[in-house]
Amino acid sequence: MATPKTKYLFWLTALTIVVACVPSFAVPSVPTTDANAISTFIVQTANAASTQTARAMPTFTPTASFTPTPRNTETQEPTATSTVLFLFYTPTVVIPTRTAGSGGGGGTGSGGTSSQNYACSVVSLNPPNGTTYGSRVDFDATWKIKNIGKKNWDKGSIDYVYLSGDKFHKVAGYDLSTTVKVGETTSLVVDMLSPKNAGTYTTNWTLRASANTFCTLSLTIVVK
Repeated sequence: MATPKTKYLFWLTALTIVVACVPSFAVPSVPTTDANAISTFIVQTANAASTQTARAMPTFTPTASFTPTPRNTETQEPTATSTVLFLFYTPTVVIPTRTAGSGGGGGTGSGGTSSQNYACSVVSLNPPNGTTYGSRVDFDATWKIKNIGKKNWDKGSIDYVYLSGDKFHKVAGYDLSTTVKVGETTSLVVDMLSPKNAGTYTTNWTLRASANTFCTLSLTIVVK
C-alpha cells in the first residue's frame, strides 16, 4: 500500500507532464494609448456632430420689412407766374419825298409841299443824263438844287452821300460847303471816274440830315 508521500510525488509528476504537453498561447500585445490622440478624437467627433446638426436645421433667410410710402392726396395749387410786359415806343419818322424833277441839262423841278421840313428841287444837272464818256475818264457831276423846305440846311448837320446804283465816284460823301437857307440854291459837286467797261451806268445820291435822307439826285452816263 502506497504512502501519502508517494501519492504526492505521483501527482506532481503527472501535473508536470500535463503542463509540458499543453501548447503555449501567444499573449496579444496591447497597444499603448496616447492621451493626446484620445483628446483629438473627442474634439473631431464633437465638431462632426455639430456640423451634422447645423445641416439638419432649416436655413433662415431674413425678409426685409416693407414700409409703405404715404401718398399725398391733396391737390396742389398751381404756382402763379408773373408776366412782365415790355412796352417799346417806336417814334414815327417821316421822310420827306423828293419833289425835284431831274432833266437833261438845266431842267428845273417842281416845288415841295408846305408840310415838308426838308425838301429840294433840282435846278440843273451837269453833265446832262445820257452823256457819253470813254473808259476811265475823270469828270465832275454837279447838281444845282434849291431849298424848298421849312428848315435851313446847316452845313454842320447836312451832307450829301452815295445812296445806290453804280459806283463810279471817287469819294462816297461830302459835307455842305455853306449853310443853305430856305429859298436859296447851292451846287453839289461829286468827283467821278467813268467805268472801264462799255455800258450805261446810273448812280443815285441823296442829302442826309442825321438818319433821315431827302432829295434824291440821279445821274446816268454812257461809256463807249
